[in-house]
Amino acid sequence: MTIFYIYPIGFISTIILIYFLTKYILNEKQLYVLKYILYVGYVMLISVVIIPVFIIRPRDAFNIRLYRIENAKVLDREGPCVIVANHQSSIDFIGMMKLWPEHIRYCTILAKKELIWALPFGFSAWLAGLEYVDRKNRDKSTETMQHVTKKVQEKSLRLWVFPEGTRNMTETFLPFKVGAFRLAIQAQVPIVPVVFSSYKSIYNADKATHSFYWRHGCVTIKCLESIDTKGMTIDRDLSRLIEITRQRMIDAYQTIQTITDEKKDN
Repeated sequence: MTIFYIYPIGFISTIILIYFLTKYILNEKQLYVLKYILYVGYVMLISVVIIPVFIIRPRDAFNIRLYRIENAKVLDREGPCVIVANHQSSIDFIGMMKLWPEHIRYCTILAKKELIWALPFGFSAWLAGLEYVDRKNRDKSTETMQHVTKKVQEKSLRLWVFPEGTRNMTETFLPFKVGAFRLAIQAQVPIVPVVFSSYKSIYNADKATHSFYWRHGCVTIKCLESIDTKGMTIDRDLSRLIEITRQRMIDAYQTIQTITDEKKDN
């Protein structure tokens, strides 16, 4: 009987403690750390829970269809494509899962090989069908891209890629790597640019300036019109395709906004 009462009392006490910490005690950097720990903990917990589900159907891209989605009409069109998006933080994952079930559907993600060691998430993502590429080994990287190209063509698979290759929260985009665009031309499938508005007003984790915060707000995700690659060749069109895509994404990035609580109040 004692244990029966201890658990709910402990849970309620923890909630009350967290509330007072976040409301009256912690500064913005400490709040950022707490929120980030809770976010990572949540992702890791979900990864553990869904591993048994993914084992039933391992390495199938349908495994990633786990969350509800809002807006992204351009992704409703049938057929394979290469989706390219700007990459600001690991919390991009939240926005991606907002797009998945209704609009993106049968799709996998291209990620750096090192992520597989971020257990249990890395293993769970591998079971889900995520494709890891070894960027330090040219031969293995080429082999992976050829394998993915074949899957895109034969299984009408969609592929999500961050062409900057790393996280970037500056005012402009880093130069795009060629992998996603080379694959799109080889598979003769369209490029679909997806742009996340700047997180700067609601989220920051800058170790150089010791600036850490995670505030309330709403990030805008804009899906741009697809860019057809039919008839394109790598020798003639690769550089132009990269430049067109990057410029369209920069133009969109400069026009869309993240809505903060202050803007909502106004």
